[in-house]
Amino acid sequence: MAQKSQIHVPDQSAVFENFPHAVKAEGLLFLSGVRPGSGSNAPRQFSGLPETGREKQQGFDLVDRYEGHVAHDSWHTHQNMDAVLEAGGSAGDQVLRQHIWQSDKRFFPVYQNIRKVLQKIPSPSSGLGVTGIFGDPAGTIGIDAIAVCPGENPDFPARKVVATYDDEELPAASFYSQAVRCGPLVFTAGHIPIDTTQKGNPLVNSFDDIPEDGRFLQTGQSHPDSRDGPIAAQSWYVYNELKRTLENEGLSLSDTINSTVYLADIRDFPTFHRIHRHFFPDASPALTVTGFDEVGHRGCLIEIELTASANDAKFEKSYTAWPGDKPFYAPASARSGNLIYYSGIQGINDRCNIVTDSKDLKEQSNDRQYYRDRPEEDHPVIHQSLAAIELLSDIADRSNSHIEELVKLTVYVGDAAHFSIFENIFLDVVPSEKLPAIECVVIPAPGPVPESRIQLEAIGICTT
Repeated sequence: MAQKSQIHVPDQSAVFENFPHAVKAEGLLFLSGVRPGSGSNAPRQFSGLPETGREKQQGFDLVDRYEGHVAHDSWHTHQNMDAVLEAGGSAGDQVLRQHIWQSDKRFFPVYQNIRKVLQKIPSPSSGLGVTGIFGDPAGTIGIDAIAVCPGENPDFPARKVVATYDDEELPAASFYSQAVRCGPLVFTAGHIPIDTTQKGNPLVNSFDDIPEDGRFLQTGQSHPDSRDGPIAAQSWYVYNELKRTLENEGLSLSDTINSTVYLADIRDFPTFHRIHRHFFPDASPALTVTGFDEVGHRGCLIEIELTASANDAKFEKSYTAWPGDKPFYAPASARSGNLIYYSGIQGINDRCNIVTDSKDLKEQSNDRQYYRDRPEEDHPVIHQSLAAIELLSDIADRSNSHIEELVKLTVYVGDAAHFSIFENIFLDVVPSEKLPAIECVVIPAPGPVPESRIQLEAIGICTT
């Protein structure tokens, strides 16, 4: 039976005070969201950094004020992340995947400069623009991560870089590793529709930018092709590049157990979904789709990251069906070995309708205590949180696990205030000693439909 343990770092303030800094399971370390914290008593500027962190400083106050803030936050967030990694028995060079949440992605080059200093061989990353940094209203950056603890589980040895930014065959669009391998698992970075072989304007932006075999949604009519062409072409290109990345390590898309998709406009979800079904005709991985303020570089409409698992007797794959109607083309969960990846869990009922009223909830979940001192506009968030937690618990049970065996939970919300509503309910369901690592991401569209106020993305372990 797989087991997990919580990691608490005594001398580091927690963004989520009720949750651990990290959770360890199977020799893997799952980090809660990390923020810069106080960093130092110096202002959030270049002056608060050592000389190695000041490469972007120009020496003009009004200019440096913007970039200095980002550089300061980037430096101290990475330092805090390294402290959690060390406390959990890992290190910065063992990070398997990290997410970089930025309140303004125009300053991504500043962050990247800091990463070049602190991460000599960069981790696979996904860089997303968010509405705000949860837990740090003045902050410009937040990070969460998964890492391996070498030597603790022979199935998960020290990470191996599959392809990095300077790889001649699979060059990355910027300073990050395309993918790393840890035993049977391959973690890819967020891939974006940038053709790194092209000079000048490498952005894929229409059917004309992809091969003939990728244009199966093209109609030949200007209106639909100009509307759907950019997202269709970019989705096809990104999945095709992810296919190449996996093949470079001897895997295929059919080995994928989880796909997380970030859209710049959630209204593109139906078109993306057609492309997704094309690449996964037989078995679809667990799938989470959200709508962000900004993805990738300027002009990018989509960013996708995958987790794949090689064929191995210890890591046989299995899938769990949804308890009701299927909300999209994906299983409710996908399992490899003792790890379980859950598809995005929204506040839906068995008929896949977004829960907006208490009448849509099961009787045992309709607990009036959560309505106290909450204005009426918060009630849909309460209803959807109750429904999402109930659905997640049901799927966990069906996956030979339990909601108490989650190791990482990412909560996507449209308003930072909605997290406390979810948290109050979740803390009543899961005891403190069983809480997972957690992250909260504030974005315009938490789920694939406009009515979604909250969506959960989760990783758990098998208990039997």
